[in-house]
Amino acid sequence: MASLREHFLKNSPLRAILFAVALLVMGELLLAWQYQRLEKGRLADLEQRVQEQQQTMEERGAQGVLEKFLEARVSGDEQRASRYVTEEAMQQLQQGLFEFSGVQDYKISKKEKLQEGMFRFQVEITRDGAKQIEIIELLKVSDEYYVNSVQLAG
Repeated sequence: MASLREHFLKNSPLRAILFAVALLVMGELLLAWQYQRLEKGRLADLEQRVQEQQQTMEERGAQGVLEKFLEARVSGDEQRASRYVTEEAMQQLQQGLFEFSGVQDYKISKKEKLQEGMFRFQVEITRDGAKQIEIIELLKVSDEYYVNSVQLAG
């Protein structure tokens, strides 16, 4: 019986088929292993890129609101400028900590993310020919950014 089995496997096409199937399975396993390694690296890269793009979009959204606020101040339109501020910033305005009017020009010099939904910008304001630096914080409220605080530097 053993010799029949050896003879059958030694000189038969079944041996070639078994060998081919074994090679096929090993090849598939190798390819699956390589694919998983590549996907883990790609997935981490994709997640990082998506996070960077979201961060950039958030920053652009906050900076866009800041620019609208500053443009309203330059044009002297207090009503339009007040659309972009929170109650806290309105209290600062009423306390005389900053003014809407009198701004002739501005330049955003620094920006930083403080936490999720909150940015701080350093803005050079030109008022009556003199330059002042204001620190302006923007806060995200219901998917929109608003000026939450305006403080003179120094």
